[in-house]
Amino acid sequence: MDTALAEDKDRPPVPVHITILRAHNLKGVKSDSPVTFLRSEFNNVLLGDSPKLEATPDQKTEYNFTTNFDLGGESPHSLDNVAHKPFIVTVIEILPKEKKQKEEKTAVLGQVAVDLLPLLQGECNFNVTVPLYPATGSPLENVHPDAKPSLEVAVSVPEPLLTEAQINNGNLIRVTMEAAYCVPESWNPQGPQYNYVTSLQLPSMGEKDLTLIFSNGILKAGGESEPVSRKKRWPMSGIMAPGAQHIPESFILGGSYEEEDGEMNRKEDKEFRVEAETQRKRVMW
Repeated sequence: MDTALAEDKDRPPVPVHITILRAHNLKGVKSDSPVTFLRSEFNNVLLGDSPKLEATPDQKTEYNFTTNFDLGGESPHSLDNVAHKPFIVTVIEILPKEKKQKEEKTAVLGQVAVDLLPLLQGECNFNVTVPLYPATGSPLENVHPDAKPSLEVAVSVPEPLLTEAQINNGNLIRVTMEAAYCVPESWNPQGPQYNYVTSLQLPSMGEKDLTLIFSNGILKAGGESEPVSRKKRWPMSGIMAPGAQHIPESFILGGSYEEEDGEMNRKEDKEFRVEAETQRKRVMW
């Protein structure tokens, strides 16, 4: 999770323009040239849908669909949101109508998550090609590795979100919540599903301290240790495609416990840690 410590309530709103240019290698439920549309959202706010378009025979769809949102001012979106929440695009297929079918049916093919962090590093324009991660049950789950679907996306702002002085003198803090070990034995991974949340306060130069909230923790039974390395996940809900939940090029690498800067890193702690991190229940973020 990245958090920008910046006050932007009093600044004029800055529009962020995001254009989904085209999609490659789309494959539908019943057709290799599906009719699809895009649904865009940021910070759990729906921004809009694109027109419905049919893919060409080479499985390319030219959307050229632009969506916008404001940062700062009275907008619900802030620089902090840009730091740790991706822009989400969902690709939805319009299924061919069957006989006597009155209502249009759709299927979610997949999602992309676009990291907007470059906007806080001084960029005003950048283009990325991002993988389209299949939703559960999507036909894109079975495509050949050489034909993975993707979206081309262009992001722009009319002016830098931060001045050079703010970038050089400001704080961009990266916090990773990995796991909570030795949770109560009464917690049941097979029982009702709960939303496991933890929080952390950070000192701030503003009127009050900042609170970081990590939700969507997953309760897991013991019996094996977590793989290392493993991908970090975005600290937000509402992402349907499992692959899109992961932050690009961001991994939990692990390492020797003796080199940790914290508690429970002494030799006499090793036996307890091994048991807690392999045999006991834990919550993973």
